[in-house]
Amino acid sequence: MRFYTVHLPEGERAASGAALGDAVLVREGFNWLAFFFAPFWALGEGLWLAALVLIAALAALIAVPVVLDLGPLLPAVLGLGYGLLAGFSGNDLRRAGLAGRGWRLVEIVAAPSRAQALIRYAEAIGPVPSPARAPQAAPAARAPGRLDWGPGPDVWS
Repeated sequence: MRFYTVHLPEGERAASGAALGDAVLVREGFNWLAFFFAPFWALGEGLWLAALVLIAALAALIAVPVVLDLGPLLPAVLGLGYGLLAGFSGNDLRRAGLAGRGWRLVEIVAAPSRAQALIRYAEAIGPVPSPARAPQAAPAARAPGRLDWGPGPDVWS
């Protein structure tokens, strides 16, 4: 069973119907995309400052062993450590980025998948009130002498 944190934009009510569409679920645990592609992953998530720090750290990990002539094994070990650190902290960086942009943590959900987590969150907030429907207007009368080929405009609604 995995844990997901549910985030909503500031000012969004958790029990509203729009909350389900706007909810962002972030999985707890290791992030494989951040492990393999840390700077690009951070840029894709909109974490500009984290991306700059990751790029600077990666440049230092590449340059320092070459400048100090420390051998071929150390850059590989440092690169693995860099990837592990990025992978384990990737989802936490994403949560911090969401909080910095005004999203708030509203719930923690345990579920086997992201879709199940969203369903469990929807069940937790209770029934969503459906909007009142306006009565359907009667279809417009066709003008005499006019040929109408195909469905009327009310067919698609």
